[in-house]
Amino acid sequence: MKRIYLQTLPTEEWGVVMEGGSIEQVVVERPDSKSLVGNLYKARIVNIETSLQAAFVDFGQSKLGFLKKNECPESRRNPSLPIEKLVHEGQAIWVQVTKDAFDEKGAQLTANITLPGMHLVYLPFGNYHAVSKKVDDEKRNRLKEWAKENTTDEEGIIFRTSSATLEDSHLIEELSTLQKQWTTLQAKFESNKPPVLVWEDRDIPQRLLRRFPDQAVEEVVVDDTKLVTSIQKQFPHLREKCRWSKQIEEELPVTIPQLTETIAQPLVKLDGGAEIRIDQTEAMVVVDVNTAKNTKRSDKGRSVVGTNIQAASEIAKQLKLRNLSGMIIIDFIGMRNDKDHQQVLEKLKKSLYDDPVRTEVYGFTKLGLVEMTRKREGRSLLSTLTERCDSCNGHGYVPSAHSYAYQLERELLSYSNYDQDVIVMEVRPDVAQAFRQKIDVNVLKSTLYKDLYFLNNRVSDVPYKIRFIGDEETLQKRDFYQQGSIDRL
Repeated sequence: MKRIYLQTLPTEEWGVVMEGGSIEQVVVERPDSKSLVGNLYKARIVNIETSLQAAFVDFGQSKLGFLKKNECPESRRNPSLPIEKLVHEGQAIWVQVTKDAFDEKGAQLTANITLPGMHLVYLPFGNYHAVSKKVDDEKRNRLKEWAKENTTDEEGIIFRTSSATLEDSHLIEELSTLQKQWTTLQAKFESNKPPVLVWEDRDIPQRLLRRFPDQAVEEVVVDDTKLVTSIQKQFPHLREKCRWSKQIEEELPVTIPQLTETIAQPLVKLDGGAEIRIDQTEAMVVVDVNTAKNTKRSDKGRSVVGTNIQAASEIAKQLKLRNLSGMIIIDFIGMRNDKDHQQVLEKLKKSLYDDPVRTEVYGFTKLGLVEMTRKREGRSLLSTLTERCDSCNGHGYVPSAHSYAYQLERELLSYSNYDQDVIVMEVRPDVAQAFRQKIDVNVLKSTLYKDLYFLNNRVSDVPYKIRFIGDEETLQKRDFYQQGSIDRL
């Protein structure tokens, strides 16, 4: 059973999934790097590029979105029609983001809208039904027949794996909820001029909570009472499992700074002395398994297979924890026969089975490397939280200045119950700059009911430290106050 912790009051929001006393998944959402994937917009067609059979669409972002012909509902019904027969310049249109903007490229869009639920995905313009590949043929056929009986010709449904075990009454209830939601969104679409955001599908809490069926979740712990109410309304099956906690970090086995340090560390130790090294490049993720050095020669063959099986399980865990995706190459310790190779592959696939993100394991190449892919859903935690380490020849990672700025905000919020008026901090210049850029200081001060100061006369040897917590009268007696060495935020 999983415990899900949602820390949403600080500027940087964290979602942590725990099972069996260990952290299984982590989701981090920052205001300036939120994924738009899944969001629904009322947009406007700006330009049609007939040579590309695509349209450029204004949906309210700095870069125009890209809508391919085959992402228009009418194209599915009549593939021979060119895009200029499907949409026209100036037309208001429903769009949904399928891939975030990257570098100079705008976001990729679809007009085939999907509304996700816990067990169903509703397609108001879908005109087709689909069932998870993990559902057997008998149940697959039954669900498709049920969908035909309960939808119009224009609508469609995608059944998640969990839907196969539900009674028809539960399916009808969820479908009805999604249809009512769509009616509400249509009213908002009609009453607003494009471009406008009609519905936001956020990582925290919506997407994270939808990943897990009801029976897999023991508890959801949240730091915001308003969010508790919202979750109970959006996810009725979690009503009795959702609770508020003021000090949510104290319930985790490690602090968020410690978790950030773990993610920045490329080496993962295994029981018995072996280790895994995980390197993320622009093109792919490379995982190298290294054996223990103290293995006796007589046990080496058996030890290699056992170590690789152990590593396969840990690799699957690390891919989920670090949100690694794209092309992944795994260099297991060399094995002599096909039976050993198959054992390791089966363990890897089994360990990845419950991964909510789609994975494909293609097997061993002639060079003895395992090829696999994991669907890209946002940035990896490594790229979100860290930056290259200058003092280790660019081969390591350390928390970025932005990460330290968000950590400082969380630490300041922990002092909200202190009966003091002033907090003075010594902060490294790059962290201070990031803090001023990323944190709304006025909101923070109003939450703390305290004045905040930075020391301005020294270069700190640590990212930040709290130098003084007290009242205004005591502060005025300190040397750094009398010397004018502090700046009020």
